[in-house]
Amino acid sequence: MTSPTSRFFAPLFATSLAAVIAACGGAPSQPAGPAPVVVTAPPAGDGSGSASAAPRVTKPGPNVTPEGVVFNYKGEAKDRIFLAGNFNGWSKDDEQYLMKDDDGDRVWSITVKLAPGTYQYKYVINGTWTQDMAAPADAPDGYGARNSQFDVK
Repeated sequence: MTSPTSRFFAPLFATSLAAVIAACGGAPSQPAGPAPVVVTAPPAGDGSGSASAAPRVTKPGPNVTPEGVVFNYKGEAKDRIFLAGNFNGWSKDDEQYLMKDDDGDRVWSITVKLAPGTYQYKYVINGTWTQDMAAPADAPDGYGARNSQFDVK
């Protein structure tokens, strides 16, 4: 049997909890749209040698390009860096989002096709969650730190 007091306080508690979670940033929701696609290599030319691949983007942070969002992070040679965000369920060790440094310049990169929306993310460097200081914006992560944030138009 439910008491009159619990019937009164249960909805009040749920409403208050929702307001607190929203105020501190809470768990960011995933933007609507198709699932993200990781692009592992830049598109190649037509094979004739006359067309070249798209120029490599090396600017730090998220860079919106026609091929997708290029994320770059300057790290160390021994680093293992994953990209985690509201577009992949904040998975900190999804091999599909493992960043690569194929040319050894210590710029770790990954390209992800994302639908228009606002996205939050962090790098997970050797298991440590790290805000991208090169991101155009940030937002509370709900744990007292900040997520990196950007928009795809």
